[in-house]
Parts: sequence; C-alpha cells; structure tokens
Amino acid sequence: MGAGATKTVIKVAQAVGLEEKKEERRPAMPGEVEKSIAMGRSGLIRNQKKAAINLYRLSRDSDRVRNQIVEEGGLLPLIQMYRSKSSEVQLLSLKTLGELAKTSSNRVKMHENGAIVPLLEGLKHKKYDIRETSVWAIGNIAEYDEARIRLVAEGCTPGLIKFLNEGTKENSLEAELIGLKAAHILSQHSKNHTRMVRDNMLPTLFDVVHSPLKSIKHKSLAMKTLAELSKHESNHKRIKDLGETSGLKRIIKLVGYYDDSVRIYAAATVENLAQNQSLVGELVDQDVLIPLKEMLKSDKHHAVLRSVKAICALAKDSDNQKKIVQENMIPHLLKKAHCGVDEIEEAVTKTLALLAQSNVNRPKILFHGGFKPLIYNMNYGKNEEIKKESKEVVANLFKLPGAKRDELVRKAADKFRVGMGARDGDTFGHGG
Repeated sequence: MGAGATKTVIKVAQAVGLEEKKEERRPAMPGEVEKSIAMGRSGLIRNQKKAAINLYRLSRDSDRVRNQIVEEGGLLPLIQMYRSKSSEVQLLSLKTLGELAKTSSNRVKMHENGAIVPLLEGLKHKKYDIRETSVWAIGNIAEYDEARIRLVAEGCTPGLIKFLNEGTKENSLEAELIGLKAAHILSQHSKNHTRMVRDNMLPTLFDVVHSPLKSIKHKSLAMKTLAELSKHESNHKRIKDLGETSGLKRIIKLVGYYDDSVRIYAAATVENLAQNQSLVGELVDQDVLIPLKEMLKSDKHHAVLRSVKAICALAKDSDNQKKIVQENMIPHLLKKAHCGVDEIEEAVTKTLALLAQSNVNRPKILFHGGFKPLIYNMNYGKNEEIKKESKEVVANLFKLPGAKRDELVRKAADKFRVGMGARDGDTFGHGG
C-alpha cells in the first residue's frame, strides 16, 4: 500500500472514530484572547461553547498567554461559564482554570478573584469527568499557600476523599494519582494538618498504601502525605489508634517495604512520631529498629539519611539509647560516618552524641571506634552546633568508671590515639 493510500485509510479511521485524531495545536493570534473573553460574557450557550473551546486551547499555549488571559479579565467569564446549563461548557471552563493555575502569578489573582469557588463546586458535580478536572485544577492552584489553606478550610478534603474512594472507571488508577497529588500538595501547609485528619483523610491514605491493587506511585504519594500529616503532634494519637491493627504497627511494617519511594516516607513518619514522648518508647518496643537497621545498610543516600534521622529522633529517649546500641546499630552508623554526604555525616554524629549520653553505651561506643567521627567533628566540623556538641561528648566519653574501663576498651582507644597522633602530629591525641 502506497503512502497516499495509507493516509486515506487513516483519515477514514479517524472519521469513524477507530483511530484517535492527533490534536491540532496552533499559536494564539493577535486579538484572539480579547475576542474569546468577550464572547465568553455572552448568555448564549453556543457563544459560551465557542469561547470555552478557544480559551481552553489558548490556555495551553504558553505561560505568556495564560497570564494574558488573566490580565485581560478572563477569570470572571470563566467563573460564570461554570454556571452554564451546558456540562461541556462547565468542563471546559474548569479545564481552562486548571491551565491558568499553572503560573504562580495567576494563582494569586485566581485566589483573590473567586476562582476557587467553581473548583470546590466541581468536586460535588454529578459527572465524573468534571469532578476529576476539579481535583486536577485544585492540585494546580494549591501550589499557592493561601489557596491551599482556603481550599481545606472551605471543605475540599471530604470531596477529595470521596473522589479517591470511587475507583469505578477504567482510568480510575490514573485519576487517583491526580487526587493523591492534590492531597499531598494540600498537606504541605501546617495549618491543614489537623483539619485534613479531622476530615478523615487517614483511612483513605492507609488503604492506598496497603492495597495490593495500587502502584508504587500511588503508595509513595499516599505515604508522603501521611508523613506530612504526622508532623503535627495532635494527629499522632489518631495515627496510633487507626483501625483494628495499630497504626504504629502498620507504619513500622512500611519502614521495611521493599521500595525506597515508600519506605523513606515511612521512616520520616517514624521520625515525626518519635517527637511524641508517649510514642517514642512504644515505637522501639514494637521493633522499629529492625527495619531501620536494614535501611541503614542501603547504598542509596536518601534511604540512609531517612533511617539515620529516624534513629536520631528515637535516641533522644534515654531508654531507647541502650536499646539502639543493643541492636548493634553502632557499626552500621559508623560505616556511614564518612560517606561523603554532609547531611548524613552530621546526622550520624548527632546520633552518636545522643547514644554516648548513656554510661552503659560508652564502652561499646569506644570499642567500635564511635569516638572517631565525634573527634573529627570536634576539630574539623563545619556545623558549629555539632562541633560544640561533639566536644562536650568527647570530654566525657573517656571518663568511665574503673570497672568499665576494661582492657579491650583501653586498647581500642589507645590504638586510635597513637594512630591519629602519628598521622596528624598529635592533634587528635591532645583533643581526646
């Protein structure tokens, strides 16, 4: 079959709907924005349709055209078009508002000029595609902090939860990703944390994370949102008491998940929950240290960092300090003490400093050479706070009761001092 015949077959297939037509994109013409906005002010449905189609096409052109539509007064006609009797016009108006919300300057103006109202109303619409478009547009405008707060304050969360729980359409998994992205963006403001949890967001997020039918992307987004919501201490009890199985156990299980994009946020959640004095001991009692130690062995820096930060948060509790060392965490921490990533190295030093607060731990820290990163940071550390903390810990680290200063500990300490003294001209020896 020749090239001409092939083109003819494709055109026929497109005409009868067997093959999807390629979208035609053409640049905005001079004066086209003004004409489309003027047409959108019409009360006639046929004019509204033309205006909605044109404005949606124009809004997808570029940031310059998006800003032009808003600057030339396009918001009010679009808000009015959402109240059209035509569901097609309603859908296109929401799609256009979602496109306009892609630029930061537009988000501010949309928030100030009432564009949030149709987005919230769209969440309750009887048509699924309009609800889906509203969720997507909300995710875009929510990038602006003030809009993020207002959306949740005015009842966005229940509609979003209902949308996430629908899952009846063929493309529902893709639509759920849009919903989960919106939920995560909304959760990124501290003022929204308690309200979203009060609106019952937690069960939906836990269901996504534990569902065998959801992809890693779904689980990762849900876990990221859980980590955000766990930053507020008033949410901790709700997380702990969620469902028949303790929420803590479910979080701990997720720390051991096979994919980093899920388990790093589970570890971040543990770090946040560990700030709560009533939970910090319970987390360790429920064996969170086991999956954290496995994560610590990872060769991925982002996984190691999350693990160390969680262990550091747990080590602020005096009882946990002993249990962390008993779990043989010191050698694994020391392996990451000079990994070349400043944030990890600082977190390891902070953790060792906390663990060294326990007299019981000091011989083991000395034996394993846990004083090395402390002494290094004391002399060469870039972070003044860690430098000071390391100096205080080292000053007390070698002051052990006679019964505990056994031969193995002395040999380990003396060997280090002699070795470092020979290499650096006794700099470290005198520092100890």
